Amino acid sequence: MLDAKMEQALNDQLNAEMASGYLYLSMATYFEDKDLPGFGHSLRLHAEEELEHAMRFYDYILRKGGSVKLQA
Repeated sequence: MLDAKMEQALNDQLNAEMASGYLYLSMATYFEDKDLPGFGHSLRLHAEEELEHAMRFYDYILRKGGSVKLQA
């Protein structure tokens, strides 16, 4: 079982990773729309990496018996 303070910190980081991934994906979309696929591809890769980090926190929290709290 996770300490409440640790669980909150892990959830905060998970949500920060999700927000970063969403921001990178938003930027990738912008550059794809502007017909700059190189920039779009690079930013999409960054988005995927951030979302992968988020899922690691997600899995860890659950594995340790904590509750995942996603922000909208």
